[in-house]
Amino acid sequence: MSWRVFVRSYFDAVHQSWMDGEYQRLLPFFIDDRQVYAREWERLNREHRQAMGRGAMLRSVTGRVAPMYWMETDSAIEVTLSWYGRRHYGLIQHEYVEASQRLLQLRLSKESEQWLIIGTRESEGDLKEDFSHELDEPLLPATAIEDAITQPLLVVHGAGGYNPENAVAYAQQYWNTTNPAYPRFTDDCTNFISQCLHAGGIPMLFSKEKGKGWWMRTGKGGDWSYSWTVAHSLYLLFKSGGAPMRAVPKSSATELIPGDIICYDFDGDGRFQHNTIVVAKDANQMPLVNAHTTDSSMRYWAYEDSTAYTPNMRYAFFHIRGM
Repeated sequence: MSWRVFVRSYFDAVHQSWMDGEYQRLLPFFIDDRQVYAREWERLNREHRQAMGRGAMLRSVTGRVAPMYWMETDSAIEVTLSWYGRRHYGLIQHEYVEASQRLLQLRLSKESEQWLIIGTRESEGDLKEDFSHELDEPLLPATAIEDAITQPLLVVHGAGGYNPENAVAYAQQYWNTTNPAYPRFTDDCTNFISQCLHAGGIPMLFSKEKGKGWWMRTGKGGDWSYSWTVAHSLYLLFKSGGAPMRAVPKSSATELIPGDIICYDFDGDGRFQHNTIVVAKDANQMPLVNAHTTDSSMRYWAYEDSTAYTPNMRYAFFHIRGM
């Protein structure tokens, strides 16, 4: 069996397991080492438990896997694949489609004429790298942005009202692609959310300092504020309630409406690493979200299916008012 046929068979089994939750059918594809398959095994089972807990009934599954590049020897191979999946499910007499696009790396070894998975890793997945150590100046507290308009180095650009329908439409159009007007980052979740908010009418607050305002300059010599691209910096801006979003904290996910924002602290240590935008509510009145970097459409907000999940995960919920 060629490695391509093996990989196709593996993902066929994954998609079949999405339907019935019988993930034990995946074990023959892995080397007999729990450390190798444990993380993916546990994530898939959390994913199934989350769906069952919501009362979701899967109707059909479609998937597409395409090898992007690989390194091959006679007995082993490391391959990076683009994995696109769609799940159609019913919930209290309503129908939904959830989609995701992942970049997955598999390490395969050939033993006794049989391929086995000896390692998996999601490249550019949900787990956010904390790159605050790379900043060349300290982050300013978000409360400093409240009076930004009066400061001579800061100007407001764009309309002041927030139209959540426009923000949601942008999130739906670009959930798994890149607007060529903006750069794309390896860790793209906050850049994507900032674009959605700006498309919804939230004005940029420009500054010459990366630690102030909320802005993106594109083109030659382009630059951007920390709050535009760093998850925790954007969280602090929301938390301040200041311009330009004038966000209002909410106590639960059920209080959110499309166009609102959820921030994720995967480790529960107070440092927020991810952001999503609410694009719909399901039949239980729970949010469905879109996001980069694991590109996701109509994903259930709780992220228990995430590669970054920990039992300590915390959330922050914000309603966006705009100027």
